[in-house]
Amino acid sequence: MGSFMLEEKKIDTIVGDDIIFKGTLRFNSSLKMKGQMKGIIESSGELIIDETGIIEADVDIQSITINGELRGNIDAKLKVEIGEKGKLVGDVKTPTLEIKSGAKFSGNSIM
Repeated sequence: MGSFMLEEKKIDTIVGDDIIFKGTLRFNSSLKMKGQMKGIIESSGELIIDETGIIEADVDIQSITINGELRGNIDAKLKVEIGEKGKLVGDVKTPTLEIKSGAKFSGNSIM
């Protein structure tokens, strides 16, 4: 539990699991999404989708870690990581794609 709390302290913004958001989300640093979101995400930073996060959006980002669910296309400048419990349905364009054992990915990748 201690490392989990330390990890969250490094994140600039956390969107709680009771939040449902629709629209365009823009941010510059790091954001952890625990809730639901539908729309467009644009960022020069890092997005972490928590296990409770459910996102339906096209994402233009620096890097993204998916531990929850994402439906949409990703254009990541640095890295896309799909965690053990992560689920991605959509196409990915990135120089680095990391898919952990147990992850689910349905789509195409361009590296």
